[in-house]
Amino acid sequence: MSSVARLQVAQLNPLSYAAPARVQAFLCPVGSVTRSRFIDFVGRLQSTAVIHLGDVTPDSRPERVMFSPQGFPTGVLVYNFCTTIDSHHTELEDLELFRRPLVVFGLADYNNISDISELRSSIDLLRSQNFQAIIHKIIVFDCPLESSELPSTDFICVPPKRISKITSIRTVLCDLTSAFLAELPLLAHAFQLADLLASPSARDADYDSVTLHSSPASTYARSTTSATTAGTASLSTGSLPNTIKDNRTSMPYPLSHHTERQRMRRKGRAMKMIANIYLLAGRTTDAIKEYAEALAVLKGVNDHLWYASCVEGIGICMLILSHLNVQFTVPSIVLAPINSSDKLKDNKEEQAPPPLIDLLPQLTSTVLNLFNRAQNFPGENVPSITIIETILRTVDLLTCTCLAGGWTTEAITAAIFSDPIPDGSLVDLRASSSYAAKMSILNWISAAQNVQINNLDVFDASRLLTGIAAACGKLGFMRKRAFVLQQLVTDLVPKIIRARNLEDPDEKELEIRRHDYDTGILNLLEDICNSYGIPTDSSEITTFGWKFAKTEVLRSCINLCQVLPDYIGVVRYTSLLFRLSASELSLEEQVSYLRNFKEAYSHALSLGLEQFEDDYWDPYLIRDVSIVESSLWAIPKLVEPKSKNDNDEPAGTFIYNPFAKKEPTDEKKHIFVLDEPVEFRVVLQNPFGFEIDIKAVKLIGEGAAFSSDIISVIVPPRKLFPIAVFLTPTEPGTLTITGCSVHVLGCAQTILPTIPVRVDISEESKIKNFGLKAKQYSLVSLAKQLPVSLVKKINVKVIPKLPVLRINRISIQQNSLMLLEGERRKFHVVLRNLSDSVSANWLSLLFNDSTTQSLLETLESGTGQKQTLSDSEIYEIEVFLYKRPALRWDKSLVQIPANDEVEVEIEVIGKRGLTSAHIDIEFSHADQGNDGDSPLHVRTLGLDIKVTVNASIELAGCDFVPFSFDMPILSNGTTTTDLLSFLQKIGIEFEQMESYCLMLLDLRNSWPSALKVEIVSEINGVNHTVQDTIQPGHTNRLLIPIKRIREIDARKPIPRIKPPKQYINNARANGSQSNLKNRASVYYTLETEREVFWYREELLRVLRGSWSEVPVQQISDKQQFLNEDNNSAINVIPRAGQIELRALRITPQMVGIIKVEDVVIDLSIRSDNNYSKKSGRKHWQVQTDEFIILVITITSNHSAVTNPGQSLTGILRIQPALRNLPIPASLDISRRMIFNGVLQQPIVNVAVGETRTVELQVVVLSKGEYEFVSLFEVIDGADSGTRYVGREKLLISAY
Repeated sequence: MSSVARLQVAQLNPLSYAAPARVQAFLCPVGSVTRSRFIDFVGRLQSTAVIHLGDVTPDSRPERVMFSPQGFPTGVLVYNFCTTIDSHHTELEDLELFRRPLVVFGLADYNNISDISELRSSIDLLRSQNFQAIIHKIIVFDCPLESSELPSTDFICVPPKRISKITSIRTVLCDLTSAFLAELPLLAHAFQLADLLASPSARDADYDSVTLHSSPASTYARSTTSATTAGTASLSTGSLPNTIKDNRTSMPYPLSHHTERQRMRRKGRAMKMIANIYLLAGRTTDAIKEYAEALAVLKGVNDHLWYASCVEGIGICMLILSHLNVQFTVPSIVLAPINSSDKLKDNKEEQAPPPLIDLLPQLTSTVLNLFNRAQNFPGENVPSITIIETILRTVDLLTCTCLAGGWTTEAITAAIFSDPIPDGSLVDLRASSSYAAKMSILNWISAAQNVQINNLDVFDASRLLTGIAAACGKLGFMRKRAFVLQQLVTDLVPKIIRARNLEDPDEKELEIRRHDYDTGILNLLEDICNSYGIPTDSSEITTFGWKFAKTEVLRSCINLCQVLPDYIGVVRYTSLLFRLSASELSLEEQVSYLRNFKEAYSHALSLGLEQFEDDYWDPYLIRDVSIVESSLWAIPKLVEPKSKNDNDEPAGTFIYNPFAKKEPTDEKKHIFVLDEPVEFRVVLQNPFGFEIDIKAVKLIGEGAAFSSDIISVIVPPRKLFPIAVFLTPTEPGTLTITGCSVHVLGCAQTILPTIPVRVDISEESKIKNFGLKAKQYSLVSLAKQLPVSLVKKINVKVIPKLPVLRINRISIQQNSLMLLEGERRKFHVVLRNLSDSVSANWLSLLFNDSTTQSLLETLESGTGQKQTLSDSEIYEIEVFLYKRPALRWDKSLVQIPANDEVEVEIEVIGKRGLTSAHIDIEFSHADQGNDGDSPLHVRTLGLDIKVTVNASIELAGCDFVPFSFDMPILSNGTTTTDLLSFLQKIGIEFEQMESYCLMLLDLRNSWPSALKVEIVSEINGVNHTVQDTIQPGHTNRLLIPIKRIREIDARKPIPRIKPPKQYINNARANGSQSNLKNRASVYYTLETEREVFWYREELLRVLRGSWSEVPVQQISDKQQFLNEDNNSAINVIPRAGQIELRALRITPQMVGIIKVEDVVIDLSIRSDNNYSKKSGRKHWQVQTDEFIILVITITSNHSAVTNPGQSLTGILRIQPALRNLPIPASLDISRRMIFNGVLQQPIVNVAVGETRTVELQVVVLSKGEYEFVSLFEVIDGADSGTRYVGREKLLISAY
């Protein structure tokens, strides 16, 4: 079949109530006409399908005036232009003449014609192929020729649009209508002369329809053709006998051998056909008269089928006359059956005819009753298509009336010309007033559905079911409409299969007409899917409707598309089935549908079809997208300036302010480097029972430009399948990874977001709306189905190029070291810059060792609200944590040029508990203008080393001894000579002995080799060194002179190296008085702890110690090893290190020895006479019975640091006693010594640093040895009650 049969041409409603009053006009292309041009020509003709008879020029020939437009100039003739011919219902053309194509127009394009004479053969072809038509013309569009220049009158010219008038095409159709009306008398006479007009079911194989070619009228017309028309075709120029010019009822009916009943039936049927011709010609008034006369004849012979057709024709005539506002009288013979069913009035008056809106449905009921009666007569069976179309035409009439709100002009116009009712004239079908009308129409629709259509072909069944569905849709019965459409699809599949399996010529033609149906099948199926809540847009989802019903509808759509075949439909609706109902399908069904899907897709591609794929059916294909840490180089991080990182002060007055405005925190932003690929892990989901063939997967995003690798993969069934996709930024800036672009075999390239696995994607089971409203509210966009917070996006910042470093080599073997405690060892790491253009001009090393975590845990557990550690213990932990790192490096600026390497020196310190260490090498490229105040993007390299730390020199204990003559460290019977010898040895003058003390330090050697130790004590800026060699396992005591400490503030709080941000109340300092009494038995009080802490810190400041292995004169073979790098023997370097003196622990008693008292009292004898003589540092010899002067010197060191500027006031007490006697006896000196003064006297306002001297005359009366001690008790100020005792006694020997 030609392509014209597959054109989508807008036509009048074939089920309109006035459809039988339209002239069937067949349009076909002639010559070389493109598809688009032909559609344009058809559209121009359809725009003028309604022709007013008053505009038509009547034919001047007297024998052609039977259907002259002058007989009813207000009438209209309506063309039903079509591009296909219904050849399946030729048996109905005698009963229903409107089905016959009476007009055939060939459409030609003048622009594609070289010589118009070439179309002469086309006109003959049109006549031979369409012999039932009475007029055959060729319309040449865009033809500039005049009528006289055309080959014959069979050619009509339409001028081009640029020179044509608005009425040009209408003028052409009026001329063609004039020719058509002139030929109708021939057809009418043919029906009158026909010997038999059979009913549709009474025809046999030998019966021929009445045509001009087969009728005696045509034969007679050809024999009487005048000479003036000899050049034209006989079919269009024949003439009728003179009898036609008279009254139409005077036409002779040929006599035959039939009976009288048969002759009357033939006459009535011929009259009914004449009425049909009048109806088609627009002579409606003549048609209604002919129908009335035919009714009278047909009623007498009980010809129910043709009688019913006449009744239907009268109804159509009354509708048209009502539209034309022409007065008419309803034939009484039509009203008789209607009035007989009503009760007669008492006065026997004739009833007035009912309103036309009520009369027309009643006429349809009469017609249906007559159809039922005709079924009882042989050969008078009524075809199902006639019954259903009759009902549906009435349904269309009532629907227009219901939509327009009554019998209005808009309703009549819509019923006749299929014009849409204006929006202003539409009524609300939900109103109660429209309910009764809708239900009445629904009853008519149900009557149409009750008619069997199994014997109809595919085309007729589809046309009738779609008509029912259209009526339901107009009335708002959307569910019934959806049910009818599904029935249509279900019925089409077996009918099409049956038609394709038949081999007769008629069914082959049906097979050809199937292509015409294919053009609109997708629209129909899409309408069905929308009715059942199946979104045809892949970007939308809905919860409306039952999943089971959706599944069945989609199955039917797929089956229909397969049998047509419609490859695009198979691809589309299989995708919908997988998207919506995959869980309802078994594994075998899924595999079967996928196989058919792939076959249809391949066939569609082979036909050259494009852009027919739908999006991939699983919108949750991408379940995760994450960044994979690079194994080649580290992803950079942002490092803030040191000024910000080192600021430990809390921002604001409060550490936490609940009323402060919270600033929104942005999502974590990853940092990518320009032109460096980054690996992403993409997790794909396949919930189906078959493999998913993905042709291309790539990352998509917004912001800075980037390139993504395109990956092809086959995802196994029912798996979460991870793949690796690399992304390379090509432009610095901000980038957001929003999802992936996926191209699955058979699907369009789809952009899918990332839906994490943790997100619940189950369908919502809560019902929020009922009825058809649920469909409207349930259809949402897929992008809006999930909250934005649940869709995973990755924010990325793309920075300029950075260097890439690699550790080339390290100077220690197997990354391992063995150290002694306190030993320092250096090793080198060689770093190479792999970048071709970027240098590494910023380098930093961060260390983390095995001791850090344990110290932090101890610090955290011992601090807080329930503090279990003392302040001094906390400070000690912080010293080892923050000030005694196990690793160090040279922090001088290191420049590593591109494609070059540099050596970095790292020092490891033997720290107790050190077993391993981790080194983070941070590097970057800082701009020249970056002075450290701007943040940097740095990369990090990790290096792990193993360290073994063995014990070396351990501090076993310590003690402090003041210098005196009875020092236990000297030999027994210490003399002044021995003491002077020892002081000279350690470099202290005898007169300054009281300003020093002696530290006894016990050191143990835990290393299996002898170690030489050295302790350095700083005295007045001069280092005093004590050395000794300690054998393995031995403990030696070292005597270290220490200058006594003075002028430090031992009352200030113990500091914190990194104080906490939150203030912690010290319960020990602010406890109640009862608590203080309870803690009196504790060894350390808060004040004592602070005093011990500060004196210990001062002591550690002036002391330092080191150790080293004792060098061996000859190196044994065991002390040599082969260097793996240069294979040469090297000597072992002697080990050396520092002694950890922070293990030193002192007691308050030791503090009393090493510190200088705040008040110093010195006793001496004035030696300005011959009665006293000094025999030692604190030893005098005096004569008895002679006056000697005792000089007491008081020096105030009090408040020199803590309270500068304050004076000291107190009482000085002198206590003489006999030496070497017990206390009670030694104090009895009243008869042995007399004093000129008192032994207790006040000392007032002694300034800081001031020295007061008090003299007391003493006379010794008895020979012997005496000793004097002194005491000063403060009686004023904050230290009131404090007593200071003279450190040394004054010895006197009287002779």
